[in-house]
Amino acid sequence: MNKTWLLMLCIALAGCVNKPQNTPKSVVTPLPAQPVVVEPQPAVAQTVSSAPTLIANDTCVKQLTALKTYNPKSYKRYSGEMQVLTRKTSQYLSVKENLNPQIDDLVTGAYDSRMKSLCYRIQSTLGQSMINQANQL
Repeated sequence: MNKTWLLMLCIALAGCVNKPQNTPKSVVTPLPAQPVVVEPQPAVAQTVSSAPTLIANDTCVKQLTALKTYNPKSYKRYSGEMQVLTRKTSQYLSVKENLNPQIDDLVTGAYDSRMKSLCYRIQSTLGQSMINQANQL
């Protein structure tokens, strides 16, 4: 008997799922008169964002400078790392023209990755230091 009721309930609910829903249409919000046209971004902007960042960008340097105020200990550590990475990158860039393109791609990728990683760690530490200061209020 219970199985029969369960079967009938399942069939009734299945019928409700297939029933079309009557959703009211908004009379308050008018439809746009003209469709919005999105123009594609120029190819130059895409290549700039994917270009390797062998040197620290302005945002990264500004965040490192701000870190000096919020967390001097971390500033010293990251500043030292930035100096070492910049020195090694400069050394690489001085001989870059004489390298095989395959080696150039590998080394450029490695330096790019290290710089992005360092900038991310600086950003994260700065954000955490600012949040810690705000929590102390």
